[in-house]
Amino acid sequence: MNANAILMIAVLFMPAIATGIEPAKLLSVDTIQVLKIAAQDERAVIRTPDGKTQILKPGDSLGANGKVSEIAADRVVVEEKKGDKTEKVIIRLVNGKQKIERIKKAGEQAPTMRAPADDAVKDK
Repeated sequence: MNANAILMIAVLFMPAIATGIEPAKLLSVDTIQVLKIAAQDERAVIRTPDGKTQILKPGDSLGANGKVSEIAADRVVVEEKKGDKTEKVIIRLVNGKQKIERIKKAGEQAPTMRAPADDAVKDK
């Protein structure tokens, strides 16, 4: 490996070394800024906390527990796992300004089973 490659690796991972956190975990819905959404390509351009731009697409990880689930004309949807619950975070661009909406949903539950009413059984 040449000196330039080693230097490039060191520069890329310097924030992780300094903070003890992996670079992907530094990003979160609260730390990024959505700059542009290209719905036809299902891509979004974001600015990271360090000022760099990055392209997101469905399936990309965001932070430690987030995953981009949808990119549409006016929104980027991220699903974040928090314990046994999932939070859907919708980042909208409204007149060039970013708005964040959070929708919490509990873990999957089995449907409730009910016995037929006594009248229904007697009619048969």
